[in-house]
Amino acid sequence: MAYPKKKFTFTDDFAVYRPVSDDLVVAHKRSCDMGVLPNSFTRGMGRMAGCLGEIAVHKFIKRSKYVGDTTYTHDIEHKKRRVEVKSKSCASIPKKNYIASINGKREFVPDNDVYFFTRVRKDFMFVWVLGWMPSTKFMQKSVFKQRGESDDDGFIFKSSGFHLPIEDLNKPIDYQ
Repeated sequence: MAYPKKKFTFTDDFAVYRPVSDDLVVAHKRSCDMGVLPNSFTRGMGRMAGCLGEIAVHKFIKRSKYVGDTTYTHDIEHKKRRVEVKSKSCASIPKKNYIASINGKREFVPDNDVYFFTRVRKDFMFVWVLGWMPSTKFMQKSVFKQRGESDDDGFIFKSSGFHLPIEDLNKPIDYQ
């Protein structure tokens, strides 16, 4: 099987990207340009992780176009699909039972076609491209949790949104 971009290594489930110094410079500039987003529970500290996730997915999807600096509904365009990248920072290698999330109110309706999910190590040395799912399917399969609610493992959600185990996502390599 031909894998996209030689810059990625692959586990059974994830594509792993090691950002280079140019990626860190671009991510830092983008995160500074963005400022602190309204309702950010990290008070802007997650911007850099989000920008690195976008860079990794953009490099992962061949012949894609980054548009996150000109539109607010999605980050990447590929084959007439509007791709939104959602990233979380982490301290360890993600597991399949961890959760992919989209923060928002219960009545949220996405204005994009596909979600890609990443985890970015806190020291920015690795980005795991976890998987993807069409937006409408994600909204159908995910579970809405209010801020302050907990899951079966006792994890307390810091913001309201839609949640789905990573293992339920499509594998990154299956994106065409």
